Amino acid sequence: MNRDIDTAAARARPGLPGRPAGVRQGRTRRVLAAGLATAFVMLLPAAVTGAWLRGTVLSTSGYVAAVTPVATNPVVRATVREAVTSQSDAALNSGAKALPSVPAAVAGPLTGGLAVLTGNSVSQFMASPAFRQLWVTANTVAHSQLIALLNGNSTLVQPSGGQVVLNLAPLPKIPILPATALAGPRQVYRVLTAATVLVLILAPLAFAGALAASPNRRRTLLQLSLGGTLTLVLAVFAADRLQSILITRAAPPYQALTGVLVHALTNGFFWLAAWLIAGGCALAGVIVLAGLLRRTRRRPLPPPPAGA
Repeated sequence: MNRDIDTAAARARPGLPGRPAGVRQGRTRRVLAAGLATAFVMLLPAAVTGAWLRGTVLSTSGYVAAVTPVATNPVVRATVREAVTSQSDAALNSGAKALPSVPAAVAGPLTGGLAVLTGNSVSQFMASPAFRQLWVTANTVAHSQLIALLNGNSTLVQPSGGQVVLNLAPLPKIPILPATALAGPRQVYRVLTAATVLVLILAPLAFAGALAASPNRRRTLLQLSLGGTLTLVLAVFAADRLQSILITRAAPPYQALTGVLVHALTNGFFWLAAWLIAGGCALAGVIVLAGLLRRTRRRPLPPPPAGA
């Protein structure tokens, strides 16, 4: 009886045989917290990308909001005007050649003047509110139908008889492409949709789990903020590099236009990442400052001078 009491008392005392169980538990918590913190740091860029994809690329309202300012961009207007003018000039030259009774000295200036007039008319139309409304409406319809097609519930574009057809009832159906060509894009869309939801759930869970499992939450929170900030900075650099590659690979006449569109679509990603980077740096600064203040308060006061 006394031996059992002594054994229980020995296990309750620190530094005696009962202590290793608590040490192992603390080590397990540290390992678990480190693993969850690492998972959060790795998942954070994917979560930011997923939030941007769901808010801009996969959302019709977000997509339209992103591309609406493009309609007023001077680069876009200049590119469209140049394209329309060149096509009009080519069509007018072909028409002039088909009329042998028109002298070349008259046909040249006439076709050039008509092409310039057409370009000026296009510029005036693109500067009007009607064009901006048309731009919004066209992008809304196009994006919503694309998402509906990938979901398999589009009313305008439907698979029929092994073909994807444009259904403009009561007009005849117009074949667009083989139905098998939709299998790959639809699979990518489903995987992308599921993956974005998954990372948006797992990242906060890893963050909360790391803090809950950690024996030293202040240190773990500092590691989470610094690690997340670092991976986000790397993700921003990688996205900027990828953006530059996409723009430079476009055809030279359309590189400026491609740059405007790409920047408009990715602007939301960079803003979201920038806010999180700023928040992570601010949180890390607060934690470090709080730790310094705590150490200052715990430091013993110097003894009073002799004879005081």
